[in-house]
Amino acid sequence: MKSKNKIDLFILNFCKEISTKSPVLVPLRPLPNKPINECFTIVPEHIVAHGGKQKIGWCIHVWRKVLIEAEFHCIWESPEGKLIDITPKNYQTDLIIFLPDSTKSYTDRQVDNIRKSISADKNVSDLIKLHQEYFKYSNKGDLANHFGKIKITEDFIDQYKLMGKIQNQLTSKYGNNRGIYVGGRFIKYIMASYSY
Repeated sequence: MKSKNKIDLFILNFCKEISTKSPVLVPLRPLPNKPINECFTIVPEHIVAHGGKQKIGWCIHVWRKVLIEAEFHCIWESPEGKLIDITPKNYQTDLIIFLPDSTKSYTDRQVDNIRKSISADKNVSDLIKLHQEYFKYSNKGDLANHFGKIKITEDFIDQYKLMGKIQNQLTSKYGNNRGIYVGGRFIKYIMASYSY
């Protein structure tokens, strides 16, 4: 019998490819009036005001029937040792899967997500490759220190359009179901907007 709080095996196996630590379920309790996805600003500020520690690692997401992804992330460890994700997201959920990674540190530079296909659909592999190319493009030179939207120039516009086209095709085919698997059950995020 599966435990209702057990992270599914395919997620555990993916995590083993990234870190020697084990993933944990962490409650998401976003602080009000804070910017979305700015964990590396929000958590240090919160530590100054409330104590505790910063834990660096990866937030694990699943696009159901499409891919699994690790997003570089940090969470707050309270003075009592409780792990809490305090960063607002563009989705709602009660829990995240957090993979600690003691080999990583934040250096004010973007870190690309780690993605792996969970589909036989060739479009998924193509999308992952395009995202890797886009990350390199959007972080070359001075752009490595830039956060937010960038202007796509002629030398990458075709790849960028293809990335959007493939993503739309995959969404039409498999749906826009993002979330996590716990205890053999898919826990879907309530999306505001979410894009890979």
